[in-house]
Amino acid sequence: MDSKGVLPESVRSRYAVKLLTVSLVITMVIIAGGIVIATQVSDRVTAEQLESVEANAELEAESLARWFEGEQESVRLLSSHQGIDPSNRTRTENTLANELNRTSPELVSLHVVARPEEQPSNGTTELVVASTDPLAGEPLAATGIDWGQTVSGEEVAFQFDSTTDTLVSWVYLDNGSMSVAIASPTRDGDHVLIGEYHPSTRVAAAADAINGTSTVVLGGVSGYVMFEKESPNEFRPYKGEATVTEVESRIEDRPNQFAPLSGAELDETEVRGYHSVPSDGVNWVVVKEVPKSSALAVTEQVRTDLAGLIGLTVVGFLLISGIIHFGPISSIGRLSNQAEAIAEGDLAVDIPDENRVDEVGQLRTSLFRTKAYIETITEQAKKIAQREFDDEALDEEIPGPVGEAMVDMRDDLERFIEEREQREQRLEVFNRLLRHNLRNRLDVIRSHTEQLAERTNGNHAESVLTATDRLAAIGTRARRIDHLMARDPEPTAVDLTSVVPELLSQFETGEVTVDTEFPSTATVQTDAEILRTTLVSPLENAITYAESNVTVSITSTADGHRIDISDDGPGIPSTELESLAAGTETDLQHGRGLGLWQLKWGVNALDDTLSFEVDDGTTVRITFTDIAAQG
Repeated sequence: MDSKGVLPESVRSRYAVKLLTVSLVITMVIIAGGIVIATQVSDRVTAEQLESVEANAELEAESLARWFEGEQESVRLLSSHQGIDPSNRTRTENTLANELNRTSPELVSLHVVARPEEQPSNGTTELVVASTDPLAGEPLAATGIDWGQTVSGEEVAFQFDSTTDTLVSWVYLDNGSMSVAIASPTRDGDHVLIGEYHPSTRVAAAADAINGTSTVVLGGVSGYVMFEKESPNEFRPYKGEATVTEVESRIEDRPNQFAPLSGAELDETEVRGYHSVPSDGVNWVVVKEVPKSSALAVTEQVRTDLAGLIGLTVVGFLLISGIIHFGPISSIGRLSNQAEAIAEGDLAVDIPDENRVDEVGQLRTSLFRTKAYIETITEQAKKIAQREFDDEALDEEIPGPVGEAMVDMRDDLERFIEEREQREQRLEVFNRLLRHNLRNRLDVIRSHTEQLAERTNGNHAESVLTATDRLAAIGTRARRIDHLMARDPEPTAVDLTSVVPELLSQFETGEVTVDTEFPSTATVQTDAEILRTTLVSPLENAITYAESNVTVSITSTADGHRIDISDDGPGIPSTELESLAAGTETDLQHGRGLGLWQLKWGVNALDDTLSFEVDDGTTVRITFTDIAAQG
């Protein structure tokens, strides 16, 4: 935001005054907003606490459901235990006792009873054949188990469709403790295994999200307390009378006893969260009770903290304004003057190292690096302008686009100079060769022409034509070499085993035998046109000067391929190799033509390697390196 239209110039001209003014405005906004936030936070914290207590109730309900379903599965599995043999009471009771000892503390007794032979049965007259309690021989009614009623009000039938079925009782009072029973047929199908549980033991061990929380489990039909940590032996109305709380009213109003139920409520003394147990055949509702002073204590704390925060903010802004004025502002002023001097080209300005590690110190370091950066660029530009490409100053790396531009500029200038030197070299060679050869050929033409004038002879006329053709060929080759060497290589995939035979087919071999030793393929990334121009010369010379045999071989190397062109001729004269190595020709030291220069310049253009062996005949060795591999 532009402060020009908001603050007067007298304020905008001094950063400290501007900072103080802005700080006071921000402080007033914070105070006004803090009051609104305190109210909103209070309401939000209250809502979040209600959600937290409800979530705690939901977790406990889900945990109770998982426990209850797990116990049903345990009874079903235990009913098929091989140790349960109703015909052997002792063995059966030992099995039951062992299982009772190793299972959860909520399981208080196990019984095996005879399965009713006639239906319907309400599960009271069946005979107990084995038990962890002294009930063997007693009717099932001695356990006090109440198997409950159906939705229509009829007693639940004590029957099973298969040996994998389970039956869950209503909550009943067993020796002063609220209990529930789970039954499942044994594997012989003639008896039933029954387990009696005290869920209050599990409720007492419930996990609470807030200190002081108590857990109560209500019946889904009556809304009465069934299981409670502090009073496990009481079946009584919740909070003294029915429907006095929201959860009781919702239990009474729900369409059926198994409909899902959840929510939270706040009254004068406590916060309650409730959630129905999500398990088939179970209508219990878990209620979490938290004292209001504990549940909403954070609300008051938030209000107090916000008030303190606002006060600290005001003081903090004032302190920050003073610190900034007497610290960073003065340092930034000095840095501004130093930066201005550098911007005006004064690289001699001194930027002291005060060992500061804060932002001002980092800014000073950055300015120092910028100065060094500019100095390095200046020094490198100077060396490039002086063409001192091997100077150590050019080895120092400059980051970013400027550094890349400097490298490109150096490379381009160095390449430009090297192309120019090569061109000057070529022009010098062309000049000397053409001048020398042209003079010699013209002498031949002149001599034969004089003789032809004195005496007409067809042989002399043929010599004139031959000399003229050779002179024309030299000129053509010179133009082609100059054209190819002036272009930048354009790498493509080239198969040497295809290019070399193609070039060999252009020459008349006469009585010379040409042997080739090629692999199945030898592909390199190189410029195809420069490659062909380069290979023409050594192949033509080998066939021209060989006495009887020429061998051309291609072998692979670590970075590409190598071509060896060997002949059994007299060998290249040492004077021509010396001229080639010197890179120039003189009046006393020059070659007979452009063939070797064409070979050397072509190899150099492709950035490859050339060598000669002249001990026994001549071997020209060219090592090709993939342009892609070089990059």
